[in-house]
Amino acid sequence: MNSLLLRFSTLQQREKNMVLFMSAAILLTLLYLLLWEPVFKSLDEQQLKQQSHKKILLWMNNAQKEVQQLRSSGNSLSPHSNQPISTLVERSAISTGIRNNIFKMNSDKKQQLKVQFKSVEFDRLTQWLGKLQNDYGVSAKFVSINKADKPGMVSCRVTLQKLNS
Repeated sequence: MNSLLLRFSTLQQREKNMVLFMSAAILLTLLYLLLWEPVFKSLDEQQLKQQSHKKILLWMNNAQKEVQQLRSSGNSLSPHSNQPISTLVERSAISTGIRNNIFKMNSDKKQQLKVQFKSVEFDRLTQWLGKLQNDYGVSAKFVSINKADKPGMVSCRVTLQKLNS
């Protein structure tokens, strides 16, 4: 460090000014790259996430209204009403390709079934829930979804019941 200061003191005034100017330019560049840019990049990412979450919330609210309208319309889905709910869940899980992802199934009441997934694709899970509702007359009474380690994968607990019950 002393050798740098000694060398700096031997420079002409014009050279000293150039070294100071370049040092300031490097310092400003480092401040920008290490502080300013990451903060604003993170802020932009958070705003994009917020917009995405708003769109999902809007879609969910619309879907909820649609489900309520369908429920109040009184359409009964009874082609499978005499089959046990576990059979319907098994059949729909096989047809959607998520049967191997089911970790546990417990029947707590005659017309209710608790299903647990450790890791399942979110898109397939929603397809399965839709198929249960539309094709088999089984609705989700309770759903708990948590993000899994891999992108697009979730762990999930669902309590299902027949619509006719």
